[in-house]
Amino acid sequence: MPNENYIYRVLPTQMVLFWEAIKFACKEADEVKEEDLPKYFNELLHALLSDKAQCFVVLNSEKILEGLALTRLIYDKVTGKKELLLQCVYYMKHIEQDELMRNLQVLTDFAKVENCSVVTFTSRNSRVWEMAKHSGCAEKHRTFVYKIGG
Repeated sequence: MPNENYIYRVLPTQMVLFWEAIKFACKEADEVKEEDLPKYFNELLHALLSDKAQCFVVLNSEKILEGLALTRLIYDKVTGKKELLLQCVYYMKHIEQDELMRNLQVLTDFAKVENCSVVTFTSRNSRVWEMAKHSGCAEKHRTFVYKIGG
C-alpha cells in the first residue's frame, strides 16, 4: 500500500519554514540562469509573502516533505478569464502519473474555488509533455526564443 500523502497550502506567515525547499525546487525545475536567481527569488518571495503566489506542499505520513507546487492566479490578456498558473511543480522522489494526478486534483479544486477557467503550465521537459497529453491537456501555444547579441 502506498504511503498516504497530505497536501497543505502554506500560509504567507509560514513561508519561512519552507523557503529553502522552495528555492531548491525552483532552481531545479524552473531553469533560471544562475546570475538571474537573486532577482528571481526576490520577486518570488515578495509574491509568496503578499499572497500573489501560493505554495502547496506534499507531506508523507511522517510529515517529510515529498513535493511542492507554486501557483499564481493570473488573467488571460486576450479573454480576460482568470487562470491558475502552475509556476513550479517539483517532487523529491519519482512519482507515478496516477499519484501526480491525485495531488494535482487539490490544485484543480483550488482553481475552481478561485473561479478559474483553466489551469495552465509551461515546460521544456518531454516527460511532462507526455503526462499532460495523457491527462487530457491541450497545447495552448509554444514559445520560442531568438537570442540577440552576446
